[in-house]
Amino acid sequence: MNSSIARFNGLVFLATAVLVVAPPSPPASASQAPSSSASASQAQTTQPSASQPQAAGPTGFTASNLKFRAQEIVTDFGVGYAVVPGDVNGDKQMDVLAISGTELVWFKAPTWEKNVILGAGITTADNVTLAPHDIDGDGRLDIALGAGWTRQNTGTLQWVRQNAPGATPAWEVFHIGAESTLHRIKWADVDGDKKHELIVAPLHGKGAKGPAWDGPSARLLVFRPPAKPAHEPWPMEVAGEANHIQHNFIVMNVDKDPQDELITASKEGLRLWKRGNDATWSNTLIGEGAPGEVKVGQVNGRRMLATVEPWHGAGVAVHAEKPGAPIWVKTTIETALTDGHALGWADFDGDGSDELAVGWRGKPFGVAVYLVDREGALKSKQMIDDTGMACEDLIVGDFNGDKKPDIVAAGRATRNIKIYWNETGAKP
Repeated sequence: MNSSIARFNGLVFLATAVLVVAPPSPPASASQAPSSSASASQAQTTQPSASQPQAAGPTGFTASNLKFRAQEIVTDFGVGYAVVPGDVNGDKQMDVLAISGTELVWFKAPTWEKNVILGAGITTADNVTLAPHDIDGDGRLDIALGAGWTRQNTGTLQWVRQNAPGATPAWEVFHIGAESTLHRIKWADVDGDKKHELIVAPLHGKGAKGPAWDGPSARLLVFRPPAKPAHEPWPMEVAGEANHIQHNFIVMNVDKDPQDELITASKEGLRLWKRGNDATWSNTLIGEGAPGEVKVGQVNGRRMLATVEPWHGAGVAVHAEKPGAPIWVKTTIETALTDGHALGWADFDGDGSDELAVGWRGKPFGVAVYLVDREGALKSKQMIDDTGMACEDLIVGDFNGDKKPDIVAAGRATRNIKIYWNETGAKP
C-alpha cells in the first residue's frame, strides 16, 4: 500500500486513503451557515459598486410554447460551483451531484433529499469541479473531485470512492495529483481503448499573471487510472500547452472514430484536440473568438457549438459546423449577459432540434432558453427565471423519467439549486 502522507486542511492522514464518515444529512430545506471558504468565494463574484450603475442585462424575451416549473431543492448551499447527473445508488433513477466550496453532496431522486458525501475540512477549499465515473470497476459510481481553488490555488485532484452499501466508511478519498488553478475535469476515451481517462484543465499556466493572464500557457492533462487505483500512482500525460484562460472544455467524438476528441474554450478560441496513434497530440482552431464556455448541440441535423464570450462575458455565440471548412461559422445571438457562466443544449420542445439553455450570475441574473435556426441565427428567446438564480452552472437531462429534458441550475450569489421541470405540452 502506498504510504504517502495526504494533507487536508491541516489534518495529516498516513497512507493514500482518507477514511470519511459523512455527517448526518439535514433536510433539503434546512438552512446552513455559510463557511468562511464559501464567504471568501462569494467575494469573488462581480457585483456593481455603489458608484456604478447596475447593468441592464439581456432584453427581448418573448413567450413561446416552452413551459417550465421551478423547484428549489436546497437553499443556503454556499456557492454552487458545479452540478452533474449520476445514478449514485444504482436504482436506475437519475440523481443530482453538486459541490459547494466545502461540501460534496448528492440529491436522491425522486425526493431530492440531500446526502453529504464529504463535509467541510476533508478537501482543501474550495471544491471547484467534479466528474462521476466507476473508477475501480466495482459497479458503483465514484467521483473525481477537483479542489484547492482558493487560498494558494493548489489545485488538488482526488478520487472519492463509493464503498459497498452498509460499509463504514461509506466513502473514501484517495489522492491522484495536483495542478495549480485546476478548474475543470471530465472523463473521455482519448485513445480508443474503451477505457476512460480523466482529463484535467487548469484555468491558467503556472506563473501567469492577471489581468491579461499572458505568460505561461495552461496545460491540458490526461490521467489514466492504474490497475490498482487506490494503491498505485496514476500515470499522467501532457496533451499540450496552448491556451490562456482555459475556462472550460467538452468531450466529443468529432470524426466518428473509436476515440474521443476534446474541444477547449480559451483566449485562443475553440481548439480541437486529438491524440494520434503515436501518442502525440495535435490541436486545431475550429472556432474564432475568446470563449469561456462551450457546449455542443444540433439543430436540424447540423452540429452547433455554443459559447459564452469572452470569459465571464456578455456574449453568447453559436458556431455552426461547415463541412469541408476548418472554421465553424460563428453567429452572435446575445450581447447583454451579466457574467455569463453556463450553457446546455437539449430538445426541450420535442421538435427534433436542440434549444440552448443559458445561465448568467451577475445582477440582474437569470436562466433563459434561446432558439436558433440551422444557420445559428436567433429565432427567439424565453426567460425561465429572472429573479431566483444567479447561475454558476447548469445541466440538462431527464430527471423524472418523462422523456423530456429538464434543467438543473446551481447559484452563486443566490446559494441555491433548482430543478426546472419541463412541462412543455402538458395539459393544465
